[in-house]
Formats: sequence, structure tokens, C-alpha cells
Amino acid sequence: MRKLPPLKAIKTFEAAARHESLTLAAGELNVSVSAVSQQIRILEAYFQKHLFEKQGRSLKLTHPARAYLEDVRACLDRLALASEQMASPAHNAAIRVNTTPSFAMRWLIPNLPSFQAAHPKTEINIVTSALDTIDDLHDTFDVVIRRDHMERPGHECRKFLDDIMIAVASPKLSGIESLTCAKDLKKSGNLLHLNSRPDAWSRWFKHAKIATPQTLIGQYYDHFFLSLQAAINGLGIALAPHVLVSDDIAQGLLVQLCRDHTLEGPGFHCLFREKFLSDRNKAPFLKWLTDMTDELSSS
Repeated sequence: MRKLPPLKAIKTFEAAARHESLTLAAGELNVSVSAVSQQIRILEAYFQKHLFEKQGRSLKLTHPARAYLEDVRACLDRLALASEQMASPAHNAAIRVNTTPSFAMRWLIPNLPSFQAAHPKTEINIVTSALDTIDDLHDTFDVVIRRDHMERPGHECRKFLDDIMIAVASPKLSGIESLTCAKDLKKSGNLLHLNSRPDAWSRWFKHAKIATPQTLIGQYYDHFFLSLQAAINGLGIALAPHVLVSDDIAQGLLVQLCRDHTLEGPGFHCLFREKFLSDRNKAPFLKWLTDMTDELSSS
């Protein structure tokens, strides 16, 4: 059973903190100032610490309360959104998609307008998770997208997008004219690595039949989009799925190096409940994913 603070007091705290005024909070909530003060005292008693301090005529949040406010706002925003969706007409379907920030930024969001144009009454709510694994993903999502096959009871998993890893760099990278083969990349010392996939370059070189030391030198980044931005800015050579950098290549921000050497990954997969396919309001999203894949393959 969840241990929750007094929810009425939470709502009052958020209003008072936002306005930095008990009077303005009382006006918004349509209650008396004394009622607002009472709810604040209830919450302070719950936490056994002060939430506000008086500064002249205004209220200022204490440091712990200011950090708490950010989480309170996020929770209230999610509750308001969920309630709005619950109250919406049944034909206004909402699909909750969980994916990584990189895939959301580099593929899903840029391509999503084509789906929304065909299905304007369907809302796509994207929530990102930093981890590739889904073991700790306890929230309820209609579709989960990851760069690997996933398994979960009562769910189906489908590959919908190829994952061809290519080496890319800025055309302005110093010495790029000498990078003509995979061996040149190994010698360059400009490799950009991901902490989440530290063996990616080793596997790429192994596929190219080039022996490498156990540890390859180069900068390490926490997120794919950071390594990609570093490549765009001429800081080194990144490994990236072709589908996530095709626009950058088309715009001349990146060039593909060593075209003869690529590395095929497991592919981008979507995980969904089996009953998702029978929902006429939501099933078109899966068809759109497949159609987008066919469209990209033929372009």
C-alpha cells in the first residue's frame, strides 16, 4: 500500500509555492487564507520540517521544499494529463510509447507528423527511459521500443527497423581525407565511445577482420546523442545506426567513412500487448511503423 502525504495539502502547497503567496493561493483555490495556512501546517507536520520562510511580505520556499516542489509539479501534471485522457471521448485514442531519448529524438519524433496527419484524433504520448533494458520498466505502456528483442508474458515483440551501424564523422574533421579504410580509423585515435555499448567499436573492427587491443582509446559519452553531437562538431568518429543519422548525412553534417564496412545489429523492436492488435484505434500505429520502414527502405 502506498504511503502518501495528505493530497489536499499537497495541492495547496503547490499553489502557495507557485504564487509565493497564501493570499493568491487562497484566491485560486477559492478558500480562505486561514484554510491555506492550515493545509500548509498539516503538510509541515507530516514532514516535521518547515516548507516556507517569511521574507518581507512574500513567502520563500526552503531548499528541501523547492526540490520537493519539482517532483510534486511533475506528479500533478501527469495526473492532470491522465485525467484529461480518461475524460476524453472514446474515439480520441491515446497511445503511450516508451523508448530511449536517442530514438525519440533521432527517429520517432521527426517521423511522427506523418502518422498524426493520417490519424489526427490519436494522441502519441512519448516517455523516454535512459536504459536499454526493460526489467525496471513497471509503468504501463502500449508500445515499448528498444534496440533489441524483448520478452514479456502476454506481449508480442516485432522487429520493425534495421540496425546497420556505420562509421560517421564531420566532413570538417581534421585529417578526414586520410581515413580511407578501417585500419585508418583504428590508427586515428579519434574514436567516440558509448558507456552503454563500450564494445561497439571492437565488434565493428572484428567484423572488418581487424585485430584490436582490449581497450580502444577515445572519448566516452553517456548518451548516443552526445557522441553524435561530438562527431558533428568534429571531435571524432562515431558509430551510429544508419537510420538515425541519414538526415545528417543528407544535410552534409556527417559523412559515412569506410562504406565497405558496416555492422548489423539486432534491429529496433517494438513490444506490445497481444490485445493491442485488436484495438482498432491503436493498431494503426504498428502498421505505420512497418510502413515507415518500407518507405525508408525504398527511398
